Amino acid sequence: MNEPAIITCAVIGGALESANPHRPTNFDEIVESAIGGAQAGAAILHLHARTREGVPTQDPDVYREMVDAIRSEAPEVVLNFTLSGTIGMDHEERLRALAAEPEIGTLDCGSLNLDGTVWATAPEFLARATAAMKEAGVRPELECLEPGWVCTATRLWEDGLVEDPPFMQIMLGVGDGAPPRVDTLLHMASLIPREAVWAATAIGPAHFRIMAAALALGAHVRTGLEDVAHLEDGRLAESNAELVGRAVRLCEAIGRPVATPAQAREILRL
Repeated sequence: MNEPAIITCAVIGGALESANPHRPTNFDEIVESAIGGAQAGAAILHLHARTREGVPTQDPDVYREMVDAIRSEAPEVVLNFTLSGTIGMDHEERLRALAAEPEIGTLDCGSLNLDGTVWATAPEFLARATAAMKEAGVRPELECLEPGWVCTATRLWEDGLVEDPPFMQIMLGVGDGAPPRVDTLLHMASLIPREAVWAATAIGPAHFRIMAAALALGAHVRTGLEDVAHLEDGRLAESNAELVGRAVRLCEAIGRPVATPAQAREILRL
């Protein structure tokens, strides 16, 4: 419980709709919102790139430009690029972001029914992506949307495809994945290897309850406009900075210091 809590700010997701009109929608808005999240206390920024016209992209040149813009105002923050991209992107496109050399790359560890379609992550893609990340020196963030995904993430680590420590992110309430309940969180946490570093988030109204439970379990947390629209019942969050500020206050209330980017790098051995 004395270990600093890493706060990840998920600035914006793929092409899925949001109920929050304050969500950033293009390159310039994403950069501004990401800087705000970092300055509010997030040690890690989880990024989905978009063009200035608002089109989701895995183009490494767009990511590089985004990195330069963010680091001009938040030079120490850890950068985490999605390898999920958005629905409709093929495996080749999803991996393009690695060329921009993030410190962390997010990797879905399974498939799921989502938004009327199947979000598919085939075993051969997992093998290819982990090999590419190992070669590039990028730490995988192994996203786990249901219990079986935790088992897959663990196997990737046990097979040597992921280096120590494995970094696992439990995400509840996504599509037809595991529901955003504390008992679900406890079950999935029980499947995670002791050697792992793990964090949790939930989509929707249970977001802050799951965050508080994760902090009480000694885990790390993720927040941001990709995951949640409201700061509290009936009030939309106006920015990523506002959501990160709420996470900081939760850490303080539960007695967990907030990790700096340097501490996050140490915990994750980046």
